[in-house]
Amino acid sequence: MRATRLSLMVLLAVLAFVLWNAAWVTDRCGEWTAALGETVAALERGGSGKQQLDALNALWQEPQGYLHIVISHQELDEAETLLAQAAAMAARGDSRSLYPVLAELRCQFRLIAETQQVSARNIF
Repeated sequence: MRATRLSLMVLLAVLAFVLWNAAWVTDRCGEWTAALGETVAALERGGSGKQQLDALNALWQEPQGYLHIVISHQELDEAETLLAQAAAMAARGDSRSLYPVLAELRCQFRLIAETQQVSARNIF
């Protein structure tokens, strides 16, 4: 009976961590997506979006140590590449080419959040 309780408590702790992690990653992706929205708004006002992308990059870099533990490096590397492309385009003032990269980055953030959700699709 005691071994069963211990096993059950370990399973409940793992489940709690998985649920917390999914919520935390989803919240971070929401913050990054909101920062992308600010970049698009700055572009529409005639700005370069560079300041907003710098702020997004700071938000992105903060949790990287943890994210590289719980998320596939492939998804993170893709987002990192898109963010670097967007920053380079903003620095050059190439706003026409920046919109598709920002849209791709938004999709990549959505994918990162989706991979952490608890669903049968992610298990199998």
